[in-house]
Amino acid sequence: MTDNFKYATKLFGSATFSFLKINILGQLLVFALSLTTLLIFLFQSANGSGAPGGLAIIPITIILFFERPIGFTLIALSIFANPFILLSFGNKYIISKTIHKLLSDKGETLLFPIIEKVLGKIKTNQPELLKKGTDTTKLKLKLIQEISDSKDNNKWLKKIIIYGLKKANLDDVDFSDEKLSFTDIVKNKTISGLKEISEPSRNFYWIILGIQILLLILISTRMI
Repeated sequence: MTDNFKYATKLFGSATFSFLKINILGQLLVFALSLTTLLIFLFQSANGSGAPGGLAIIPITIILFFERPIGFTLIALSIFANPFILLSFGNKYIISKTIHKLLSDKGETLLFPIIEKVLGKIKTNQPELLKKGTDTTKLKLKLIQEISDSKDNNKWLKKIIIYGLKKANLDDVDFSDEKLSFTDIVKNKTISGLKEISEPSRNFYWIILGIQILLLILISTRMI
Protein backbone atom coordinates (compact mmCIF):
# COMPACT_ATOMS: atom_id res chain seq x y z
CA MET A 1 0.00 0.00 0.00
CA THR A 2 2.86 2.35 0.91
CA ASP A 3 4.66 1.55 -2.35
CA ASN A 4 1.50 2.27 -4.34
CA PHE A 5 1.10 5.59 -2.55
CA LYS A 6 4.73 6.54 -3.26
CA TYR A 7 4.39 5.55 -6.91
CA ALA A 8 1.10 7.46 -7.31
CA THR A 9 2.62 10.54 -5.69
CA LYS A 10 5.62 10.41 -8.02
CA LEU A 11 3.51 9.72 -11.13
CA PHE A 12 0.96 12.47 -10.57
CA GLY A 13 3.59 14.88 -9.30
CA SER A 14 5.21 14.47 -12.72
CA ALA A 15 1.82 14.98 -14.41
CA THR A 16 1.23 18.17 -12.42
CA PHE A 17 4.70 19.47 -13.32
CA SER A 18 4.03 18.80 -17.02
CA PHE A 19 0.69 20.59 -16.70
CA LEU A 20 2.36 23.67 -15.21
CA LYS A 21 5.20 23.56 -17.73
CA ILE A 22 2.87 23.52 -20.74
CA ASN A 23 0.06 25.69 -19.42
CA ILE A 24 2.22 28.34 -17.75
CA LEU A 25 5.67 28.43 -19.36
CA GLY A 26 4.34 27.32 -22.74
CA GLN A 27 1.48 29.81 -22.63
CA LEU A 28 3.82 32.63 -21.60
CA LEU A 29 6.23 31.92 -24.47
CA VAL A 30 3.47 31.80 -27.08
CA PHE A 31 1.84 34.92 -25.61
CA ALA A 32 5.18 36.77 -25.66
CA LEU A 33 5.57 35.98 -29.37
CA SER A 34 1.97 37.05 -30.06
CA LEU A 35 2.46 40.31 -28.15
CA THR A 36 5.75 41.03 -29.92
CA THR A 37 4.06 40.45 -33.28
CA LEU A 38 1.22 42.82 -32.33
CA LEU A 39 3.60 45.56 -31.16
CA ILE A 40 5.61 45.32 -34.38
CA PHE A 41 2.38 45.52 -36.37
CA LEU A 42 1.23 48.63 -34.45
CA PHE A 43 4.66 50.28 -34.73
CA GLN A 44 4.72 49.73 -38.48
CA SER A 45 1.20 51.16 -38.81
CA ALA A 46 2.04 54.20 -36.69
CA ASN A 47 5.09 54.98 -38.84
CA GLY A 48 3.39 54.31 -42.13
CA SER A 49 0.08 55.40 -43.47
CA GLY A 50 -1.62 54.09 -40.35
CA ALA A 51 -4.43 55.50 -38.33
CA PRO A 52 -4.26 59.11 -37.13
CA GLY A 53 -3.93 59.73 -33.43
CA GLY A 54 -6.82 60.58 -31.17
CA LEU A 55 -9.26 58.03 -32.58
CA ALA A 56 -11.19 55.60 -30.42
CA ILE A 57 -10.19 51.94 -30.30
CA ILE A 58 -12.97 50.68 -32.59
CA PRO A 59 -12.26 53.14 -35.46
CA ILE A 60 -8.53 52.43 -35.17
CA THR A 61 -9.20 48.70 -35.27
CA ILE A 62 -11.28 49.09 -38.43
CA ILE A 63 -8.58 51.20 -40.09
CA LEU A 64 -5.85 48.70 -39.18
CA PHE A 65 -7.97 45.85 -40.51
CA PHE A 66 -8.50 47.49 -43.90
CA GLU A 67 -4.86 48.56 -44.10
CA ARG A 68 -3.50 45.00 -43.64
CA PRO A 69 -6.49 42.63 -43.38
CA ILE A 70 -4.59 39.34 -43.52
CA GLY A 71 -1.95 40.34 -40.99
CA PHE A 72 -4.48 41.89 -38.62
CA THR A 73 -6.78 38.85 -38.76
CA LEU A 74 -3.96 36.36 -38.17
CA ILE A 75 -2.62 38.35 -35.22
CA ALA A 76 -6.08 38.54 -33.64
CA LEU A 77 -6.59 34.80 -34.13
CA SER A 78 -3.20 33.98 -32.62
CA ILE A 79 -3.84 36.12 -29.54
CA PHE A 80 -7.32 34.79 -28.80
CA ALA A 81 -7.19 31.22 -30.15
CA ASN A 82 -3.70 30.02 -29.21
CA PRO A 83 -4.29 29.87 -25.42
CA PHE A 84 -7.36 27.65 -25.84
CA ILE A 85 -5.72 25.43 -28.47
CA LEU A 86 -2.60 25.01 -26.33
CA LEU A 87 -4.68 24.25 -23.24
CA SER A 88 -6.79 21.65 -25.04
CA PHE A 89 -3.94 19.79 -26.75
CA GLY A 90 -1.69 20.22 -23.72
CA ASN A 91 -4.14 18.51 -21.39
CA LYS A 92 -4.61 15.63 -23.85
CA TYR A 93 -0.84 15.22 -24.08
CA ILE A 94 -0.43 15.15 -20.29
CA ILE A 95 -3.19 12.57 -19.83
CA SER A 96 -1.79 10.42 -22.66
CA LYS A 97 1.74 10.65 -21.25
CA THR A 98 0.55 9.70 -17.75
CA ILE A 99 -1.49 6.76 -19.08
CA HIS A 100 1.44 5.36 -21.05
CA LYS A 101 3.71 5.70 -18.03
CA LEU A 102 1.13 4.01 -15.81
CA LEU A 103 0.66 1.06 -18.16
CA SER A 104 4.36 0.62 -18.89
CA ASP A 105 5.02 0.44 -15.14
CA LYS A 106 2.17 -2.06 -14.65
CA GLY A 107 0.58 0.45 -12.31
CA GLU A 108 -3.00 -0.06 -13.48
CA THR A 109 -3.82 -1.69 -10.14
CA LEU A 110 -4.03 1.87 -8.80
CA LEU A 111 -7.23 2.26 -10.82
CA PHE A 112 -8.95 -0.89 -9.58
CA PRO A 113 -10.11 0.29 -6.11
CA ILE A 114 -11.90 3.28 -7.65
CA ILE A 115 -13.58 1.16 -10.33
CA GLU A 116 -14.62 -1.47 -7.79
CA LYS A 117 -16.09 1.12 -5.43
CA VAL A 118 -18.14 2.78 -8.17
CA LEU A 119 -19.35 -0.53 -9.60
CA GLY A 120 -20.36 -1.72 -6.15
CA LYS A 121 -22.38 1.44 -5.64
CA ILE A 122 -24.18 1.01 -8.96
CA LYS A 123 -24.80 -2.67 -8.32
CA THR A 124 -26.42 -1.82 -4.99
CA ASN A 125 -28.38 1.29 -5.94
CA GLN A 126 -29.24 0.65 -9.60
CA PRO A 127 -29.13 -3.11 -10.30
CA GLU A 128 -31.42 -2.64 -13.32
CA LEU A 129 -28.43 -1.24 -15.22
CA LEU A 130 -26.82 -4.68 -15.11
CA LYS A 131 -29.72 -6.66 -16.50
CA LYS A 132 -29.77 -8.36 -19.89
CA GLY A 133 -30.43 -5.96 -22.72
CA THR A 134 -29.19 -2.98 -20.73
CA ASP A 135 -28.25 0.18 -22.61
CA THR A 136 -24.45 0.07 -22.45
CA THR A 137 -24.21 3.74 -23.40
CA LYS A 138 -26.37 4.65 -20.43
CA LEU A 139 -24.28 2.38 -18.21
CA LYS A 140 -21.03 3.99 -19.33
CA LEU A 141 -22.45 7.46 -18.76
CA LYS A 142 -23.52 6.44 -15.26
CA LEU A 143 -20.07 5.04 -14.50
CA ILE A 144 -18.42 8.21 -15.76
CA GLN A 145 -20.79 10.38 -13.75
CA GLU A 146 -20.17 8.42 -10.55
CA ILE A 147 -16.40 8.62 -11.00
CA SER A 148 -16.53 12.35 -11.78
CA ASP A 149 -18.70 13.03 -8.71
CA SER A 150 -16.47 11.00 -6.39
CA LYS A 151 -14.70 13.33 -3.97
CA ASP A 152 -12.30 10.95 -2.26
CA ASN A 153 -10.12 9.99 -5.23
CA ASN A 154 -7.12 11.48 -7.00
CA LYS A 155 -8.27 13.72 -9.86
CA TRP A 156 -5.66 12.31 -12.25
CA LEU A 157 -6.80 8.74 -11.55
CA LYS A 158 -10.39 9.76 -12.23
CA LYS A 159 -9.43 11.41 -15.52
CA ILE A 160 -7.52 8.29 -16.61
CA ILE A 161 -10.41 5.94 -15.77
CA ILE A 162 -12.89 8.17 -17.62
CA TYR A 163 -10.59 8.17 -20.66
CA GLY A 164 -10.51 4.39 -20.61
CA LEU A 165 -14.26 4.03 -20.10
CA LYS A 166 -15.04 6.29 -23.04
CA LYS A 167 -13.01 3.99 -25.30
CA ALA A 168 -14.20 0.74 -23.70
CA ASN A 169 -16.62 -1.42 -25.71
CA LEU A 170 -19.27 -3.05 -23.49
CA ASP A 171 -21.71 -3.99 -26.26
CA ASP A 172 -20.58 -7.63 -26.35
CA VAL A 173 -21.07 -8.22 -22.61
CA ASP A 174 -24.11 -10.11 -21.26
CA PHE A 175 -24.45 -8.58 -17.82
CA SER A 176 -27.18 -11.05 -16.87
CA ASP A 177 -24.74 -13.99 -16.94
CA GLU A 178 -24.12 -14.77 -13.27
CA LYS A 179 -20.90 -16.61 -14.14
CA LEU A 180 -19.31 -13.39 -15.30
CA SER A 181 -17.65 -10.97 -12.92
CA PHE A 182 -19.06 -7.58 -13.80
CA THR A 183 -16.25 -5.85 -11.92
CA ASP A 184 -13.47 -7.77 -13.69
CA ILE A 185 -15.06 -7.22 -17.10
CA VAL A 186 -15.29 -3.44 -16.67
CA LYS A 187 -11.75 -3.26 -15.27
CA ASN A 188 -10.33 -5.24 -18.20
CA LYS A 189 -12.34 -3.26 -20.74
CA THR A 190 -11.17 0.00 -19.20
CA ILE A 191 -7.51 -1.06 -19.34
CA SER A 192 -7.99 -2.22 -22.94
CA GLY A 193 -9.45 1.19 -23.76
CA LEU A 194 -6.45 2.92 -22.22
CA LYS A 195 -4.05 0.81 -24.28
CA GLU A 196 -5.70 2.11 -27.47
CA ILE A 197 -4.71 5.69 -26.70
CA SER A 198 -2.02 6.91 -29.07
CA GLU A 199 1.58 7.54 -28.05
CA PRO A 200 2.03 11.00 -26.47
CA SER A 201 3.61 13.62 -28.70
CA ARG A 202 4.64 17.26 -28.21
CA ASN A 203 4.36 18.01 -31.92
CA PHE A 204 1.26 20.11 -31.31
CA TYR A 205 3.32 22.57 -29.24
CA TRP A 206 6.13 22.88 -31.79
CA ILE A 207 3.57 23.40 -34.56
CA ILE A 208 1.87 26.22 -32.62
CA LEU A 209 5.25 27.76 -31.80
CA GLY A 210 6.43 27.43 -35.41
CA ILE A 211 3.29 29.07 -36.78
CA GLN A 212 3.67 31.93 -34.29
CA ILE A 213 7.32 32.48 -35.27
CA LEU A 214 6.39 32.37 -38.96
CA LEU A 215 3.67 34.96 -38.35
CA LEU A 216 6.20 37.16 -36.55
CA ILE A 217 8.56 36.98 -39.54
CA LEU A 218 5.80 37.69 -42.07
CA ILE A 219 4.58 40.70 -40.11
CA SER A 220 8.12 42.03 -39.53
CA THR A 221 8.92 41.87 -43.24
CA ARG A 222 5.49 43.31 -44.17
CA MET A 223 4.69 40.31 -46.36
CA ILE A 224 1.17 40.28 -44.91
